[in-house]
Amino acid sequence: MKNRLLVLSASIGVGHVKAGEALCEAYIEKFGGEASHIDFLRYATPTFGRWIEQTYYAVTKHTPSVYKLLYNLADRPRSPVRKSEVYIGLRKYRELIKEYQPDAIISTHFFPASVASYMYPHYSIPNSAVITDYVSHHMWVNSNTSMFFVAHAGMVAELQNLGVEDYRIKDTGIPVRPCFTKELNPKKIRAKLELDPDLPLLLLMSGGNAIGPLVEVLFTLSRLTKEFQVIGIAGRNQKIYAELQQVLGMLGLRGRIMGFVDNIYEYMAAADLLISKPGGLTVAEALAQKLPLLIIRPTPGQEDGNTEFLTNSGTAVHIKDISELEFIMEDLLHNPAKIQLMRQNAGKLAKPFATDSILNEVECLIDEKRSECKEIRALR
Repeated sequence: MKNRLLVLSASIGVGHVKAGEALCEAYIEKFGGEASHIDFLRYATPTFGRWIEQTYYAVTKHTPSVYKLLYNLADRPRSPVRKSEVYIGLRKYRELIKEYQPDAIISTHFFPASVASYMYPHYSIPNSAVITDYVSHHMWVNSNTSMFFVAHAGMVAELQNLGVEDYRIKDTGIPVRPCFTKELNPKKIRAKLELDPDLPLLLLMSGGNAIGPLVEVLFTLSRLTKEFQVIGIAGRNQKIYAELQQVLGMLGLRGRIMGFVDNIYEYMAAADLLISKPGGLTVAEALAQKLPLLIIRPTPGQEDGNTEFLTNSGTAVHIKDISELEFIMEDLLHNPAKIQLMRQNAGKLAKPFATDSILNEVECLIDEKRSECKEIRALR
């Protein structure tokens, strides 16, 4: 009988959903199990969920200081935010368990992780949390979470300081799709993507909804003296896609603008530098391709932590103001050895097989639970 895995995410930021999809894809392809991915925010409260998602994007774009305040307020054991999120999801969680009858649950967002932990006394299903950033936070910490999967070794100590026992923490990395484990030849990929084989390639992104100063970045890049080519990824943001198309043509820059793409791993493999916000999944994918980052306008809170981790490791440069970008880009493009060093540092942090590591641990949790049940039945 195939094991059943239920992966729960929340569409507050694209990364949590992408991590969930990666786990399901790998579990079906490599482990031969059954896997279902549910956006628990939309499942639990469809109308309210859409409002929360839209509010998140509006607040992080227009009033990021408010978002940081809420982030910091929630970083407490008895935060009122944590209590409200659990109660919102309880009724739907019961329906979900009855419908899918999973052998294990993985949450890639703290909302479903909190609900799964709270309901563990009623449904004793092994439930794990994948922290999809490079910094820990109280929002993820729940007493009945079987296992915490973290992005790097430093987060083990962070969770211990928040009261989590060592045996419940595994340093696996953040899950990425199986395609990111492939060894790709940059020259062959550039030929496939019809890119210049010799010019430096800059990949410009800003999250799945393209929230960020992408137009200003293009104007700044147009002033560089060194030749280059640029690929801009606008995701599902049609307004930004149209603006970037217009600006790219007006400035006469070499390159092109893309909307949503399902082969971002190829563009990352072909690129020399990624200019982007440091969302957890974006970072994990970039590291898997040994791609250095220039970080623009991180969302206050978790992305501040991601930025600190990357800059301290020599993998990224934080562009604190767009006015700095021209000088930094000129320096890097005229000194490719600096880019190569950043690439080497990225390779040291990369954990492209994190997905498999997480799923192996979850399989062990399922086996342990079954052995425990057998022992209980034997005692009866």
